[in-house]
Amino acid sequence: MQKISKLIVITLLIPSISNSLTITLDKAIDRALEHNEGILAAKDGVNQAKAGVMVARSGFLPEISAQASYRKLAELPTIEMEMPGASAMEFKMGEQENYVTRVSLQQPLFTWGKILNGYQISKLNIDASKEDYRKNKNELIFNVTESFYGILVLEEFAEVTEDAYKQVERHIEVVEKRYNEGLASKFDLLRGKVQLANMEPQVIKVKDGLKIAKTGFKMLLGLPQNTPVELKEELKYEPVGAQYIVPLHQCIDESQVNRPEIKSLSLRKQMARNALAIVRKANLPNLAFVANYDYKKPLYFDNEWGTDWNVTVALQMPIFTGLGNFGKVRQASYQLSQAEHGLNLLKEVVEMEVRAIYLQLEEAEKLVESQKANIKQAGEAMRIVEERYKQGLATSLEVMDTQLALTNAKTNWLQALSDYLIASAKLEKAIGK
Repeated sequence: MQKISKLIVITLLIPSISNSLTITLDKAIDRALEHNEGILAAKDGVNQAKAGVMVARSGFLPEISAQASYRKLAELPTIEMEMPGASAMEFKMGEQENYVTRVSLQQPLFTWGKILNGYQISKLNIDASKEDYRKNKNELIFNVTESFYGILVLEEFAEVTEDAYKQVERHIEVVEKRYNEGLASKFDLLRGKVQLANMEPQVIKVKDGLKIAKTGFKMLLGLPQNTPVELKEELKYEPVGAQYIVPLHQCIDESQVNRPEIKSLSLRKQMARNALAIVRKANLPNLAFVANYDYKKPLYFDNEWGTDWNVTVALQMPIFTGLGNFGKVRQASYQLSQAEHGLNLLKEVVEMEVRAIYLQLEEAEKLVESQKANIKQAGEAMRIVEERYKQGLATSLEVMDTQLALTNAKTNWLQALSDYLIASAKLEKAIGK
């Protein structure tokens, strides 16, 4: 019976173990790029632009169509002819039942480059869509990185709060022992218990925040919310800011060249220029070749099936369109101007963004270094005050104040490290890497 119970427990645990996911940052990014709904939608935008090239290319090729019709006349038109010395004669025109099957071919011959410009616009739209996709990809990578490091920081912070809670518990045991021996006051004991009770909400809040962070992380990766996730990576400080201290101008130059937003808007400015070229030639004539091949009944004046064909070279030119084409030219000109102004503004915004993130990275790096040294000092102070308290040379208040200072030092270091890691990722994104 006992063996059966153990078997049941093991059986129940196997699904939960097999469904858990241990993941590194690189694997998290790879999974997000494959399963995130936003990035998949952006990829569809690129494919849609590629399909648009097929549509634009069709303008160079002949258009072939087929049609068939049947027409029955209620009454045939007749012509009366007066005959000398005889009664008038009636001649029926056509046949009552008419059948026509037609294959038509239409090929543009000369359109003043309007089809070519449309084709170039569609190709530019592919490149612009690829840059939009790269922008979404970079944002997703940054969001995954930020969420990943955020969870690691919260896990570390949860350990810090739990360690602080346990340390206060140990201190209360010491105070209670000294109180029973008459070496500590009841006030010290009550103060320690109050501080312990005040720490409980913080411990709960950190754990709840960790659950919420993992929920957002799973959503970014396209994971079911009931999938247990364990992050397989250490939260460590690796100085990378030094490589950006001198060449700030290089970071700015790279951002102006590499940022997908700037590339996309530059391409769309070119698209607007091509669109303006198209509408400027809207009033010019178009030359086309048209050919028809018919299989019909009646054929001319014989009520039988036969073939017929015709070819046409047609010249079409708009004479007056109610000033609509003139309005389209002005509209396209303003669209081009908007794209130029938008591109210049975007370049300024990107430069300002790179400068701000660069300064954030420098500041975060300094804070990490200073808080790392502060933890060592606070830890040593905690060790000394606990030993002094055991010897009756320090008060309970001094112990709790020192404990609070140690907790704050660890918290500040974690916050500085989090800011540093996120600023590093932000700078990579800001320069378009």
